Amino acid sequence: MKKKVFTKSIRVLIVLLLAEAALAPKQYSQIMMAVTMVLWLAVMGMSFLDRHMKKVRKGRPAKVFGPKDTKWQVCPVPVPGEPETDNGIAKISGNTMVSEDGLELMMQQVSLRISEKLKSAYPDAVWQWCKKASLMELLSGTTVRIKVENMAAYSHADITFDRFGRIHVEPLTVGNFGTSQSAEETEEVSSEPSVVDVRAWYELIGQKILEAQIVELNANGHSKLSIKENGDIVIQRQKKESLMTTLEAFPEKKYWNELVAILEENELKARVAGETVQVSWIM
Repeated sequence: MKKKVFTKSIRVLIVLLLAEAALAPKQYSQIMMAVTMVLWLAVMGMSFLDRHMKKVRKGRPAKVFGPKDTKWQVCPVPVPGEPETDNGIAKISGNTMVSEDGLELMMQQVSLRISEKLKSAYPDAVWQWCKKASLMELLSGTTVRIKVENMAAYSHADITFDRFGRIHVEPLTVGNFGTSQSAEETEEVSSEPSVVDVRAWYELIGQKILEAQIVELNANGHSKLSIKENGDIVIQRQKKESLMTTLEAFPEKKYWNELVAILEENELKARVAGETVQVSWIM
């Protein structure tokens, strides 16, 4: 494939990805970007294969070598997890070749996607790779771990891209990261609602905790719970309020109607009742 043609194609790809990320609705932009990437890889692969076949058809018959003509050549063994390279060209998969500059741009887009996802729930979140992943690992769906800051009590997160290009983030508390905070500072940060995207908050924080509580309560015969403005999950036991756990960074009241809609999408019955959100799982 001619370098000039490849350079133009990678520029077009980058422009399309940026346009889809900026202009398309958030729930569709990831799918559109993934489809665009797959189509580009397919076109590049077909173009490379077509040029290769033309060279084969124009070439001379292969020479048959005898034992004395045999020559040995030491081939470099690629490092596992790293893309193969040939004169500054990185091989992503099969016959698909990407320049090192193009590879770097793709990794920058991946990093921006991760930052966008984290900041949807924690606007001040920052992160770094525990061990920098390769593009091949990310495209193949391998789970990679990052270190995070300014995400309440979380210190790490596991990142996975599925086959549709959607990003999944699993926050974790593995250990201290950066400078430690006092208990008062941690409580103050945790108590301040910082949600800018309710769906992202639910996927990153709320869903796992809420589903765990529902499983436990359902096993004990309960059918509903309430969530207060400060994120406390409470139930009624012997006509008294009992605290189960607390949801970090619970959305402010102005987001509750959106949260109710998301809960109903996940087959839960929810409604705003005064100063609480009531959730039930017995329809």
